[in-house]
Amino acid sequence: MRSPAPWLRVLAFALVSVGMAIVFINAEALSNGDAVECDGSPMRPGQVCVRVGGGGTSYDEEKRNEARGEVAGYAGVGIGILGIVLLISNGISMRRGNR
Repeated sequence: MRSPAPWLRVLAFALVSVGMAIVFINAEALSNGDAVECDGSPMRPGQVCVRVGGGGTSYDEEKRNEARGEVAGYAGVGIGILGIVLLISNGISMRRGNR
């Protein structure tokens, strides 16, 4: 029996790595729940988050950004799990191929 393609293992490690990176980048949005924050301080409707160097975002814009980050974080979890499943299936295939 043929052993699985080596690119499958590379793909699996890449998916796990990318998934972990996406989760870590969006960890704050995942852990905040429904809270909207500006530099760690909670915001209320009607407030504006002003950034250093000018510009600012309203409460509604920050809430949309948090929601987008949360979705991206959960997508990262899914990508990472897919990579783990591929690694496990690759390991099972290699063990069966060695018999």
